[in-house]
Amino acid sequence: MLGTGKAALAVASFSVALSAAATAGTIEGTATYRERIAVPPDATLYVELQDVSRADAPAVSLATKRYAMSGVPAQFELVFDDNLIKDGRRYVVRASINQGGKLLFTTDTAYPVLTDGAGNSTDLVLVQVQGAAMLENTQWTAVALSGTKVETERRPEISFAEGGAFSGSGGCNRFNGQAEISGSNISFPDNMAATLMACPPDLEEVERKFFSLLQEVTTYAMEGDAMAFLDAAGEPIVTFTRTQ
Repeated sequence: MLGTGKAALAVASFSVALSAAATAGTIEGTATYRERIAVPPDATLYVELQDVSRADAPAVSLATKRYAMSGVPAQFELVFDDNLIKDGRRYVVRASINQGGKLLFTTDTAYPVLTDGAGNSTDLVLVQVQGAAMLENTQWTAVALSGTKVETERRPEISFAEGGAFSGSGGCNRFNGQAEISGSNISFPDNMAATLMACPPDLEEVERKFFSLLQEVTTYAMEGDAMAFLDAAGEPIVTFTRTQ
C-alpha cells in the first residue's frame, strides 16, 4: 500500500502527464470570397488543418470544424493537439463552403501555418466553383500537383473543346478523351487514349502523377487565369494557369 507521500507524488505525476497529453493549440482566422454575392441559405463553412509534409503521400488531417454561415468574412477557430506539431514539417489550412451536398467555394491554394515562420492565424480567400461552359475552348498548363510545384522543363497541359472533349500532354505523351461535365462536377475516363513514347525519368514521374490525379478529380474551380481540379474532399490536387 502506498504511503501518503508516495500517493501524492503518483497523483501529481499523473496530473502532469495528463496535462501534457491534453495540450491544445489553436488556429484562428477568417474565410471570405471576392464575389459580391450574399451567402446562400443553409451554407456551411468547412475548415481543416492538414499536415502536407510528404509530397508523395496524401495530406493528413489534424483538425476539422464545420460552421453555419450567415455572412463573410466568417471567423473560425481550429483546436488541435499541439503534440502532433513537429519542427521541420509543413502545415496548411484549407476550407470550402457548401450548400447541402453542393460545393460552392473552395480554397485553390494552401495557407501555411505554425512552422517555417508561419503563425497561428490566417485569412482565407475562397474561389467560386464555376459552371461547365467556362471550360470550353480553354487551354491550361499545370503548375502544381498535390501542392508540389511542377519544375520540369515541359509541364502537363490540357485543353477543352465543346461537349467535354479534351486533349493535352502529360509533359511527354499526348492524350485525349471525353470528360463527363455537369455544372462544377467533372470526371475523366480511366481509358484515355495516349501515346506510349519513352520519357526521361523526371518527365515520366510528373506525367505518371498527373494521369493518376486525373482519376481522383470530381470538381473544378476557376478564378481569373487560375484553375484547380479538386478531389472528393474538396482539396485542390492539380492547379493550372491559363495559356489560352
